[in-house]
Amino acid sequence: MSDVDALAELAEQGITIKRDAFEAWSRARANSASRYELALVWACLQHDARAIELLERDYLPQAQRALARLNLDAATRDDVLGWLRAELFAREEGPLLEKWSGRGNLGGWLRAIAAHEGLKRLEHARKHEDVDELDVPMPDGDVLNLKGAHRAEFTRALEASFRALELAQRNLLRQYFLDGLTVDDLAKLLGVHRATSARRVNAARDALVDGVKAQLMRELAMGAQSVDEVITLSNLDKSLAQLLRQSE
Repeated sequence: MSDVDALAELAEQGITIKRDAFEAWSRARANSASRYELALVWACLQHDARAIELLERDYLPQAQRALARLNLDAATRDDVLGWLRAELFAREEGPLLEKWSGRGNLGGWLRAIAAHEGLKRLEHARKHEDVDELDVPMPDGDVLNLKGAHRAEFTRALEASFRALELAQRNLLRQYFLDGLTVDDLAKLLGVHRATSARRVNAARDALVDGVKAQLMRELAMGAQSVDEVITLSNLDKSLAQLLRQSE
């Protein structure tokens, strides 16, 4: 596909490519690279929300198929895809997408990265398959006794509540609590205002807390105030980060 055709096709999709800036960037890429894919990647690196949407729609399914062939549970596959999105568009040391050289097709490159990460997590799971609860730092004295009395129930409730969240909410919590993305980072990744990004993170965390509370009230036959104390003592945010870290 010629430059004109590639840029015209993207323009029809609502993506405007600044030719001079794109050409300066693309000169460092392989001459054999698809001009359409190069232009799409360049637009993604400019934080073009429509370009990011197209890349996720047209190319991430190849990564999904690679993960489907591995012996990973659904939650881990979702987490790998969430990790991949964060790495591609909002990695702290620079978007991973910048590293694509143009050699080989873009979908194959994404498929290889996803498969490598999935295999890493499989190996990690095998090494830690005997660990069946979270290693959460605990306070001393009477507080230790109160917290320890309900630790197993809290861990079960946290895991179940996280699994019950929508995929987008699980990805947000993973990116925020484990990958260390800020509200501003997520706003750029999602193509929204930072206030909207903050609301989405808070809504996902609130949904998680509500799920934990509901399960603990049923399982422990406690009132809302007592369950709130259990959650506070268990330090939900740190516990969630450790839960997510187990899937790395």
